[in-house]
Amino acid sequence: MSTLKNRRAGITMMLALPLLFGASALAPVAAQDGEPAAIGQFTAPFEEGGASTPRCVRDADDRIVCKPATTSVVQLVDGRILYFNALEATENVGLLAANEGSPSVRDSQSRIMDLRGDAPTWTVPAHQTGDGGNSVIQEDDSGTSDPFGVAGVPGRAGDGLTGSLLAPLVGEQQPSSPPDDPQDNDGDLFCSYFAMLADGTPIAIGGTDFYNEPSLSGSSDEKTDIGLLELEGLSSTRAFDTTSDTWVRKADMKYGRWYPSTVALPDGDLTVFSGSTKLVKNTQGSQVRRTETYDAETDTWTENYVGPESENSLPLMPRLHLMPDNEIHYFGNGQMWGPFGQAIDEVTYGLLQSWDQNAKTWEMNGLASLGARSGAAETMLPLAPPYDKASVLMAGGTLGPPPGGTVATALSEIYTVDSGGTISHERTEGLDHARWFSQAVNLPDGNVMVFSGGDVDAVVAPGLEAQVPQAEMFNPATREWTPMATASRGRSYHNSAILLADGRVLVGGNSPIPALYAQHRDIRGNNDKDSSNEIYSPPYLFRGERPLISQAPAGVAYGQPFDVTVSSPSEIESVMLIRVPATTHVIQNDQRAIFLDFTQDGDMLTVQAPPSGVIAPTGQYYLFVNRATPEGPVPSVAMIAKVSETADSSPATAPLLDSTVAASNGSATPEEDTTLRLPGDQFCAGCPEGQSSNSFIDMLGNVVS
Repeated sequence: MSTLKNRRAGITMMLALPLLFGASALAPVAAQDGEPAAIGQFTAPFEEGGASTPRCVRDADDRIVCKPATTSVVQLVDGRILYFNALEATENVGLLAANEGSPSVRDSQSRIMDLRGDAPTWTVPAHQTGDGGNSVIQEDDSGTSDPFGVAGVPGRAGDGLTGSLLAPLVGEQQPSSPPDDPQDNDGDLFCSYFAMLADGTPIAIGGTDFYNEPSLSGSSDEKTDIGLLELEGLSSTRAFDTTSDTWVRKADMKYGRWYPSTVALPDGDLTVFSGSTKLVKNTQGSQVRRTETYDAETDTWTENYVGPESENSLPLMPRLHLMPDNEIHYFGNGQMWGPFGQAIDEVTYGLLQSWDQNAKTWEMNGLASLGARSGAAETMLPLAPPYDKASVLMAGGTLGPPPGGTVATALSEIYTVDSGGTISHERTEGLDHARWFSQAVNLPDGNVMVFSGGDVDAVVAPGLEAQVPQAEMFNPATREWTPMATASRGRSYHNSAILLADGRVLVGGNSPIPALYAQHRDIRGNNDKDSSNEIYSPPYLFRGERPLISQAPAGVAYGQPFDVTVSSPSEIESVMLIRVPATTHVIQNDQRAIFLDFTQDGDMLTVQAPPSGVIAPTGQYYLFVNRATPEGPVPSVAMIAKVSETADSSPATAPLLDSTVAASNGSATPEEDTTLRLPGDQFCAGCPEGQSSNSFIDMLGNVVS
């Protein structure tokens, strides 16, 4: 273990270079043998409409419309699940996504999935695409009326490095000039950050406007609009009203942000970090350099700026955590595709950094162990009394600043921060499978699971990845990884996994970039969107009877005791809070599991609430109790309680019943074979496993291995 005795002292560690393709990282994934009590178990895939409903259809305009994939997901407090798609309608690209993306893509669809009955059901929300748009658009503007906006410079201080350097000298200008084009893709939820407010309201921050800049044909007609694709970050904020199942537009941020991240503060407010004003033709030289904080009660954003020390450059969708020193820490992990490596200050992406939310200033704390790391699974390990330190697990991903490495690693490490701000680091046993873009999920027994991902960065090399369907479990006590059950479907880019209140894990998604930025075609893995889901039951669900919470309060106050009535109280070994999940692009910055002290008297547990919002930011939490068995703990079904400054003695809600059977009564359409073939190639249906008659596939296989 290495330790930073003082943050300002720094650390001497090696910055790893980006990896090239290597045969070992591309080895096939073997199935894990074992009983469900040892490795868990996945259900069969299920999806909206089931196998009897085609996954994609053509509408009246002859456009392909598909069921949305479960890519960005929030668990609603009432037990239902809200999600939306990614890269909506890229199936309509005819030749090259880079040229046809603007007229082809549409605003993402959202859905509500309900697993509370005998079979899964879906409903379509009102304003299902998010009721938002790009507030910068001027009516009937071709997108060329503002030369400064087209050039993207100087912009405004905070838009990026260019804006911060030039705007104070030459005056501020808008950093973009989006056209008022007819395509329904000006307010895409895609690439927003999906979070949950303290009262349980889902909120999407940022997003995407697709357009051609310039439009080489000079046409705004979808079928003839060709040009150079641009993806602009939106300043939109959109909340989801769960009483009316409607998306509602909220106050805009100052800065447009594509791929931002948010973190919940101790009082439940959200601070947003990073994001890009423009993705492709980003002349700002960095991401957005200033943070903003959202107050839900007043529906207002506040720019956090006290001077140059308030500005910083982070990668897209940085992984961030509120730690026991009351600062928000970054450990070198994000989406390092910047894109194309044009960020001038990207060297800072490999530094340990912390944001002092009170002083509104950044501090650099030395070099991250492996330098910049892209798409690694990351989560905070369970907190335990006296809550004087917290550890963050980081596993997999690729190495190097933008454009980053290509092949995933199996490297696993832990950063720990104590209440005084001292940072320490240790390397753990590596993953069994190298993987990029996997989702980490905290379980109520204290272990951590990772699901899905691919063996190649599918943004750097779209279509060249093979999915990794086998799950793995990390034991924080032994610092070891164990291969677990294997899912039926592989899921790489834009996959998801969230903990359900019954202790199972919903696994879904897969919405990749068209292969080689051209079309959706299988090369090494599934390059098609997958609207199916699977549910994973961890081993603890095969260890016998589960304890039952019969009573718990709807709200607990910091530092105060509260009573929980349970079955078999003498057998309870632990009580845990886990924040109700919200995930975007495999990131849950606010995910945290917290062990609580308790005493037992009769059938009652008297439990001690977390001491403050620094340990448990104000918001909604699952409450689990774990029964001790010789094989390990068995968790109850969770109730949901709000943790805040104020107690609420009314009964907590149980959003899911035990032994939910909804997934077992669902079905999914089969995966399609959309393999790209050269003229004259024939599909080798009778070939031995692993052999292909496709010369193009064979050629690519030789290149990457």
